[in-house]
Amino acid sequence: MEGGGGMDVVFTGVWLEALASFVVWLVANGVYVDMRRTGRRGFRRLLAFWLGTPTTWLTLLAVREGVSPDLETPPDDEEALLAEIRRDRSLRTAADRDAVSHGSFPSDTRTEES
Repeated sequence: MEGGGGMDVVFTGVWLEALASFVVWLVANGVYVDMRRTGRRGFRRLLAFWLGTPTTWLTLLAVREGVSPDLETPPDDEEALLAEIRRDRSLRTAADRDAVSHGSFPSDTRTEES
């Protein structure tokens, strides 16, 4: 039997335990912040608080209860954009008619690409 083989198993176990503890701590802090921000109460919030200690004590002071950002939907500008496009087309058409009647070239500046 080789010596020190059991030490690798112990080290791996300690490493896995530390990793699992960190993941639980991280998730608990995220859950607690979200529950505090949205104002939800209950046993889950208490459990998240204690699993996330000591950082959740800072969150308790930093995050206000029930303050969730009210996200407003952006205004619908499709109608204004469509009206502007129609206005531009009518002005361009009128300008083209005036240019043709005066013997100059239309205002269409598009060029064909090779």
